[in-house]
Amino acid sequence: MPHSIITLMLIALLAPLVSSTVCILATRRLLFKGAGYLTTAVMAGALACSIIALFTWLGTPVDQRHALVLNIPWIPLPGFGPGHALYLGILADPLTMAMMPMVTGISTLVHIYSIGYMHGDKRYNLFFAYLSLFTFSMLGIVLANSVIMLFVFWELVGLTSYLLIGFWFEKRGPQLACKKAFVMNRIGDAGFLVGFGILFYKLGGAMLLPATADSGSMFNVLANVLAAEGHSLANPPLWLTVAGIGLFFGAIGKSAQFPLHTWLPDAMEGPTPVSSIVHSATMVAAGVYLTGRIYPILTPGAHLFISTIGLVTLVMAAFMAMVMTDIKRVLAYSTLSQLGYMVLGMGVGAWTFALFHLITHAFFKCCLFQCSGSVIHAAHHQQDMRHYGGLGKKMPITMACYAICTLAIAGASIPFTTIAMSGFFSKDGIIAGSISYGDVMAHAGYLGKLFWLGPIVIAYVTPFYMGRSFALTFLGKPRDQHLHDHAHEAPLAMWFPQVCLAIMAIASGYLGWKTLILGSEAPMLAQGVAAIIPGEVIEAHHSHGMHMTHALLLSGFGWIIALGAGILMYVPGMAISSRIVKIPGVNLLYTWALNKFYFDALYDVFTVSMGKFVAVVCAAVDKYLVDGLVNLAGSTVREIAMLSGKVDKHIVDGGVNGVAAMAQGAGDMLRSTQPGKIRIYVLMFFSSAALVTLLVVISAIALR
Repeated sequence: MPHSIITLMLIALLAPLVSSTVCILATRRLLFKGAGYLTTAVMAGALACSIIALFTWLGTPVDQRHALVLNIPWIPLPGFGPGHALYLGILADPLTMAMMPMVTGISTLVHIYSIGYMHGDKRYNLFFAYLSLFTFSMLGIVLANSVIMLFVFWELVGLTSYLLIGFWFEKRGPQLACKKAFVMNRIGDAGFLVGFGILFYKLGGAMLLPATADSGSMFNVLANVLAAEGHSLANPPLWLTVAGIGLFFGAIGKSAQFPLHTWLPDAMEGPTPVSSIVHSATMVAAGVYLTGRIYPILTPGAHLFISTIGLVTLVMAAFMAMVMTDIKRVLAYSTLSQLGYMVLGMGVGAWTFALFHLITHAFFKCCLFQCSGSVIHAAHHQQDMRHYGGLGKKMPITMACYAICTLAIAGASIPFTTIAMSGFFSKDGIIAGSISYGDVMAHAGYLGKLFWLGPIVIAYVTPFYMGRSFALTFLGKPRDQHLHDHAHEAPLAMWFPQVCLAIMAIASGYLGWKTLILGSEAPMLAQGVAAIIPGEVIEAHHSHGMHMTHALLLSGFGWIIALGAGILMYVPGMAISSRIVKIPGVNLLYTWALNKFYFDALYDVFTVSMGKFVAVVCAAVDKYLVDGLVNLAGSTVREIAMLSGKVDKHIVDGGVNGVAAMAQGAGDMLRSTQPGKIRIYVLMFFSSAALVTLLVVISAIALR
């Protein structure tokens, strides 16, 4: 059994890489029409391997379901002692078994959807190459057997998301969006490296070792280090809290949490299949998955930080989703809010439910984005919902799938029964955990009520804005008759994945509840809260939280009221809401939410503008100071060289040439006295004799 599961996981991991490589290397003429079918077939094979591995795992007795590892030494590290190296390999545990079918399943359906959506695109085969490589990167994160391998695939996800978001790079929007996503993720990754560096400093080579069957050698070494320092997770040192928060910063970037959340809505500039896979099973899920992997080292202080980030994100994003008119941006901010729920669940200790919500959310959010893509495709790429209305008659399948997933994200359930949509099962557990955590934190002197009040309020805001988007799109009268007349149902390649995802939006709740929750040996809600707030008796809080949640979400009919209000208010269009937003106070909140709470403006002023200002200052310093000094030095040296040249030419060379000229002149004079004629020599002889005689006579006279 262990060898077969490892083999299946390895095939599922490498299959998308192979298909991506084939699409890149093969000629466009060969694979222009076949790339989509090739990569889709390969992804279907990866899905089959994941499902077989899952059923093989579930078919073994519970006491024999140990973590399976495949460790292959890659780069030796002799400086860290014998046996230390960077490893490649696979870690298969319950979390991996749950994530693999979800990631491969959604990726397969997105591939099928892309065949219809991207038909006719001039870079058709390249799109599928990027999409498969993106899936390979996410599968690498899920199966990573060490922190090093996880980080490698973590960065590869960032690279491939850059390629997909900016796929239509001819347009200005995708150009800016992909750069924004890349920069935001690099900021988060910087924090990840800080946390990794702290742990590497404390744990040494253990940070590089692969996972083992006893949950990972890194955690064992960490426990020994804490014990040697007289600490534990209940009484942690400051460096461990900082390290946990630093690693979580990587999740803030990838999962688009406050304050690095602004890149995710802008990622809508990419093709709709990219939006559906980025917002569901892959990139944004990576941050939550990472938090689940590092959960054993998170201290109470780190939990408080994570909970606060998740709370702020889920509340803020939900209010922004209420006022957006672009159908994809409504879903984008909805994704932010749901990711906030997951991160909050990690922070409050309900990490099992957080991962459960990660899986259920992947199915219904992927379906919602595909439905929005079908609507946009039918509306000739018009994304403003104010131009829609009455499309349900033209697109009944898309409307039905959108309605099912709207109920799923709303956490819909039939009161006092066990019949519910998938979002109810996962979200209810997170809310119950937040109530328990909030009560305990309130006893500790914190504003604990916010930790349960926020998620409960947003549990009603969510069905409201989803009902709003459903009504504006599919119900009421057409607000653009030309658009309505030309609208039509999506082709089979586009609506078939939507139907499959809608079915999974219903079934995943029951399947996950039985396998992840009831059938899991992982710490449940109360145990999770006890681990992060030691010494507290929280069973009563857990029970109180569950009862309160059921009272609000089941008996209170809250989701029905909120969903109904959203539908009834917006069936006529924007007329009613336009009057409501004029109310003082509401207008202020509406303006802030419509302008995304001015985060983009703040970043433009304090980050982009300041960055440009610093760049201008640096350019001026470089031009006028650095280059000025260099140019001054160059001019000075040139003038000195010119002066030296003149001295050399006119003084040194002049003196030498003058002596030579004098010698030459003297030689000429002497040469003129030797003409070679006898009479001249005789004359010179007698002249010289006369001159000597004269000198002798003068001297004799002078001596007297």
